[in-house]
Amino acid sequence: MSVHKSFTLLKRFSLVVYISLAIVLLSGCFSTKGMGTATQDEKAVVLHKIAVIPFQSLISNDPSVKFVRCPVCGIMFSTCPCPDNPEVIIEEILVKKLTAHKQIVLISVDKVRGTYRRVRADSFKATPREIFERVGRELGADVVLAGYIYRYRERKGNNYSVKQPASVAFGIHLFRVSDGNFVWKGIFDKTQGSLLENILDVSSFIRGRGKWVTARQLSEAGVDKILKTFPDMENK
Repeated sequence: MSVHKSFTLLKRFSLVVYISLAIVLLSGCFSTKGMGTATQDEKAVVLHKIAVIPFQSLISNDPSVKFVRCPVCGIMFSTCPCPDNPEVIIEEILVKKLTAHKQIVLISVDKVRGTYRRVRADSFKATPREIFERVGRELGADVVLAGYIYRYRERKGNNYSVKQPASVAFGIHLFRVSDGNFVWKGIFDKTQGSLLENILDVSSFIRGRGKWVTARQLSEAGVDKILKTFPDMENK
C-alpha cells in the first residue's frame, strides 16, 4: 500500500473518531444499569382479570432520608425529595400500556382504589400480602398488581444540556390471588447518563435521539422494558 493511500485511510479513520467523540460529548442516553425482572413462581399465571392497586410513593420530603426499603421484597433504594405525585404518573403509564392488550381485563381503577382503601383501613396491622389477597378476592381478580415509587427526580436543563439528569426508581409486584403468592416483579432504577458514561448502550442512545429525557420519559422507557418480561406478554 502506498504512503498516499495509508495517509488517506488514516485521515478517514481520524475523522470517524472525531465525529464519534463529538456525538459522545454532546449527547445523552439511558443508563442500562439498575433494571431487572424476575419470575418468582414457575406455575402458570392467569392474567385475564387484573386489579391494579393504587401505586404508592415511598419518597420522603425529609432531605436527610437517603434510602427507602420496598415493603414487599425488602430491597433498598436511594431516594430524594420530590414535589410531584410520581405514583400517579407511573401508575397512569402502566395502566395505559396494559389496557392496550385486549387479552387482559383491567378492573375499574376507581373500584380497585375504593376497595383497597376500605380493606387497608379495616386491616391496620395486615401485611401487604394479606391486604392484596383480600382486595383481590373481593374484586374477583386473578392477580393483583402493586407498584412502589422510590425515587423520581426531574432533570434540570433541557433536551441537549442538563445540570442534573432525570433519575427514577420504582418496583412493580404481581400477586396471584388463588394461592397468595408473589409470582413476578419488575424493578427499574436508573439515572440517565451521557453516552461517554454508557458507551455500550448505543441502542438506548439512538432510541432517545441523543436527548436528555424528562423523568416521565425515563419512566415510560422503564415500564416498557419491565413489561417485556411480564407473564404471558413476552414478544407481544
